[in-house]
Amino acid sequence: MLTLEQMKKLLDDPSIPDSQVLEIRDQLYSLAEIIFEKWQQDKAAGKLPGKKPPELEDWYSRKNSITAGN
Repeated sequence: MLTLEQMKKLLDDPSIPDSQVLEIRDQLYSLAEIIFEKWQQDKAAGKLPGKKPPELEDWYSRKNSITAGN
């Protein structure tokens, strides 16, 4: 977890009170958690670029074998 001092350095605005800096940090961590969970769901569903959904693996295999003449 980022410390208060690290966040203050990243924000580069000495006028922001410590309590608000910590609130910003907590909100960033919440957003990162949501993004990570969505990525995990997309990965499991095969929705990431270059990855076929698991339920379509068999379909893609059959299609490729037909076009290859097998």
